[in-house]
Amino acid sequence: MTPDDVRRKRFGHAPSGHHGYHAGQVDAFRIRIADTMLGLDHLTTADIRLVEFDNPVRGNRGYDCEQVDDFLDQVCLDIEYRGRGHGYSPKPRPTEPLTHHDILHLRFSAPPYGHPGYAAEEVGAFLDRLAATLAHRGPVGLTSEDIHHTTFHLAPHGTPSYHREEVDAFLDLAAHQLAADHAEAPHPTALP
Repeated sequence: MTPDDVRRKRFGHAPSGHHGYHAGQVDAFRIRIADTMLGLDHLTTADIRLVEFDNPVRGNRGYDCEQVDDFLDQVCLDIEYRGRGHGYSPKPRPTEPLTHHDILHLRFSAPPYGHPGYAAEEVGAFLDRLAATLAHRGPVGLTSEDIHHTTFHLAPHGTPSYHREEVDAFLDLAAHQLAADHAEAPHPTALP
């Protein structure tokens, strides 16, 4: 994702009956993210993950919260991968869905000093299952519901662990992709 991609990003309106996020605030924050990528601002991934937007002005629906949240998750993953010197980030786009290859090469950072992380062994086993699901696209693989209900134990002190927020953000992206894949898949029809 480039700064231009961030600047050009557009969001749909919140569904009818929902307020959504204040469009002006989201757009201003989006520009700050692009500036950060250019070295002109200094947002951290924590700043991006913890940002809060007001409701839109009365009478406006604002931006769709889910679209904005998904975009911010993608931005965080991209920034974290760049920070570790990786040239690409395994993030889903409409034309570039996650592949099993992406999952096999995915790496999470260690948790911040003094903070517990998810047990690396458990996360690794889950990633193996996800990679198999994406490789075979069969009916016995993981579903988006499986991902939503996935939990990991905190790693005991001194054992390998992963940054919890990175893993959680990735799980959200993977769940959205599997849900989209399921919606697009042809469903069998009942025989008369």
